Amino acid sequence: MPNTQDYLVDVAELITLPDIYIAIKETIEDPESDMKELTGVISIDPAITTRLLKMANSPFYGQVADIDSLNRAVSLLGTKTIHDTVLAITLSHVFQSMVGVNFDVPSFWQDSIMRGVIAKSCAKELNIHDPDRLFILGLLSNIGHMVMGIRDPILMQKVMTQHQKTGYPLHLFERSTFGFDFAELGADILEGWSIPNSIISGIRYQNCPEIAPEFKQEAAIVYCAGRLRPDEDEFPNMIDDETLIQSNIDHFDYDHVRNEAKDLYIEALSLLPIPQLKIAV
Repeated sequence: MPNTQDYLVDVAELITLPDIYIAIKETIEDPESDMKELTGVISIDPAITTRLLKMANSPFYGQVADIDSLNRAVSLLGTKTIHDTVLAITLSHVFQSMVGVNFDVPSFWQDSIMRGVIAKSCAKELNIHDPDRLFILGLLSNIGHMVMGIRDPILMQKVMTQHQKTGYPLHLFERSTFGFDFAELGADILEGWSIPNSIISGIRYQNCPEIAPEFKQEAAIVYCAGRLRPDEDEFPNMIDDETLIQSNIDHFDYDHVRNEAKDLYIEALSLLPIPQLKIAV
């Protein structure tokens, strides 16, 4: 059965995470480093420094006070949010540079931001601690599709056509055609970047959260984020209640999630823009 290995080789050439992200990640993971050292590493990159200050003052993170220094921003956001935020910023820069690929990167990033805000809205609805960490989960959840679409556009068009004609889940056609699906590929990509396992697991099991060995609830939220669209009058009947129950989620208010996601989307779009991004809401 084919695996994702060939794709991972191509990803290494297609997507290279900047040195500044790697340096920040290593500093966060170093048990002997402190906030002062982390601030010093971040300050090397003026663009990331400016973006972090903007995010620290953004309603997206629920801030009401003016944060006017990087030291305060780093202390306020904390290391987990700093890591996730810098990863999101650096990926938006990476996608900006992908102008020569035969793939609609702006639409992909639009959809990724939408998935991120839906995931965050779901986490808030379920009173999950630190719902901001679910934003990055949703944001990265579809990266496997991007790579498959760039590397094998003809095959991806084939499975998309099958999906649209039958209404059966897209990942089933991907497995029969590629030997794996976008969730497996996306998780393997992130694993190669040494991304935290809570993110990897949530993405790997997003199509079957009930069988996730850990981080089951996170996977279930990504499952919902890939199926709920705030720009529709009614949510499509694509969510299986039994899957959610087996993933430790009883029920939540879809309308509330939809309305909050609409509000969060515009703010997130302003924080993580790429050129020519279409407005969906």
